Amino acid sequence: MPEQRTRLTTEQRRAELIEATLRALATREPERLSVQEISAEAGVSVGLLYHYFGGKDALVFAAMESAADKMIADLTAAAGEGSLLGRLMTGLGAYLDHVQLHSVGWQALMRAGGSSGLAELGRRVDAASFELILDALGIDTPSEVAVMAIEGCLAFEKAACLRWLASADVERAVLEQLLAGTFLAALQSASGADPAIAAGLARLAEG
Repeated sequence: MPEQRTRLTTEQRRAELIEATLRALATREPERLSVQEISAEAGVSVGLLYHYFGGKDALVFAAMESAADKMIADLTAAAGEGSLLGRLMTGLGAYLDHVQLHSVGWQALMRAGGSSGLAELGRRVDAASFELILDALGIDTPSEVAVMAIEGCLAFEKAACLRWLASADVERAVLEQLLAGTFLAALQSASGADPAIAAGLARLAEG
């Protein structure tokens, strides 16, 4: 008897198209990606793609939103009780875990700077990371100095991870040490102008 093909549900087919889109977006910008390329990556017809998403823009946004939601969920799940240093290192570890395990979606999200809608998804991830860091530091209302220090570190983190994925010369432990050291150095530099950061660093020294 001929082998019967499993019929996918609507959600399964949408998920399949989203994964194919993320694979394609990992190597090129959304503006340079065609519907034909996405459908070929997914192994479906262009007509089926339009049936489920209505067009490329809606599919690209759904794929990037999926990547952003996954990233935020992973970071939030890692947040918890414990020492300041422990919470910061756990959060960094969760970030790098996500970058390694979901590198395709993460890189696609990092490259989404051209479209305002897609860029907003990247800002959503940054905002979640920012709030988790403030929570770990025990800061309710950050000063401009704190914002500069944290946002600068988050930008450096993204750039370093993109470089890390593109190179096999740097081990994860080295990257983790670099990122942690950079973040703590930025906090130390900012502590002279921000008593809340100074207090957070004092708690870190106490363990």
